[in-house]
Amino acid sequence: MLTPNIIPDKEPLIRVGIILPEDRYTSFMGYTPDKTDYQIEFSGQCLPLKCGQRLFFKLERDNIYFKLGNHEYRTINEARLYPVQEVKGLNPKDGILVKNVIAGRGFHWKKYIDVNLPDTIIIKRFMDRLLMINELPIERYLMCVATSEMSASCPPALIEAQTIAARSWMLANVEQKHRQYEMDVCNDDCCQRYQGTTYLTNQSVEGALNTYGQVLIFNDKICDARYSKSCGGVSESFETIWEGEPLPYLQVIADADKDPEELLKPLSDENNFIKWIESNPITFCSGRVVPENQLKQYLGSVDEQGEYFRWNKIILQKELTANINDLHRIEAEYILNLKVIKRGGSGRINHLTVEYVDKNKQKQTLHLKSEYSIRQSLHKNFLYSSAFIINTETGVDKIPVQFQLRGAGWGHGVGLCQIGALGMALQNYSAKEIVVHYYPGSVLKRIY
Repeated sequence: MLTPNIIPDKEPLIRVGIILPEDRYTSFMGYTPDKTDYQIEFSGQCLPLKCGQRLFFKLERDNIYFKLGNHEYRTINEARLYPVQEVKGLNPKDGILVKNVIAGRGFHWKKYIDVNLPDTIIIKRFMDRLLMINELPIERYLMCVATSEMSASCPPALIEAQTIAARSWMLANVEQKHRQYEMDVCNDDCCQRYQGTTYLTNQSVEGALNTYGQVLIFNDKICDARYSKSCGGVSESFETIWEGEPLPYLQVIADADKDPEELLKPLSDENNFIKWIESNPITFCSGRVVPENQLKQYLGSVDEQGEYFRWNKIILQKELTANINDLHRIEAEYILNLKVIKRGGSGRINHLTVEYVDKNKQKQTLHLKSEYSIRQSLHKNFLYSSAFIINTETGVDKIPVQFQLRGAGWGHGVGLCQIGALGMALQNYSAKEIVVHYYPGSVLKRIY
């Protein structure tokens, strides 16, 4: 595992969570690869596995049960599966195939996919759930991340920029969300999207090799290089989205060489933001640079085709009330108003008050004090971003019938804008020019 606040001088091993306790798995199935010999180590034993062998693991009381051929085995602690001999290169579909792994955990694009995982797989028990970890060198991990996040159709400069950002974020090792499970990151958008070698391409391998060991540095520290799918034309500051001190390289900047004329600052001002939402400026992530109908060929395999730069969403009163009641354990009869309290520099709301009438006909308020909570609360499948304006349609009794949200961007909007970086790459900007644009003041440096 990575050590916090340490800049490594050689390539480290990392641990990636594939199945987490919150996924509620008590069993899973997979297959060993057809052309690589694997073995399994457990309870002091080490047994060979046949190529193409079916694997089935399940919890059985306090044990992890699995079957190999006609023989049954159990272990209390963990089982490790790894190649008999070290595998030098990395090719598409290398590694153990694991069936029905969650992609888009907790988001509106959630689905189940089959993934191929190279190197070592660790199976553990965590209370009454199964836990799966993929342990591998970070550069092999990064080869897989690049085309899990974006497709192989992207220009090399985009893939290299994405790889540099992913490496920097990983080695900055700031969040450590899953440390209690003895892993560095999970496999999903909560951390970085990782689907093993399932969508690995020559381009993503080259992207890692061409940028081997390169990270972004600011004040002698590796940059916490956050990124999201689309900033909507203006990136957001770190402190608007997360707690902590402002980071000089994660600030509000226009996703363009210069501020568009439609951009009236600050976008934290409601009137300025309304004009921004209603405009169609030329920015790197806009449809005027990367047409929406062409995006699908560049996006990751689990991304949806949709309106990323500007979008509209109608939320019915019944849907909104049910979601907020379920999420916040309140008893609202209906939602009366959604009131914006505070916006960040990209217009993203990080404080919103929900005014509602409860079962006793009393007016109440609920305060949503983070971008994440707002997106989670206003739509059961997670709202695209919190950069939106609200139009309310009322009925004859003046109770809102529905809420129309007109918004910008997909994701938190901090740091590199993936669609914007794509737009830059399509306009022949280099990987270095892309990362320096999104992380101003940083320096690109090779550390191992």
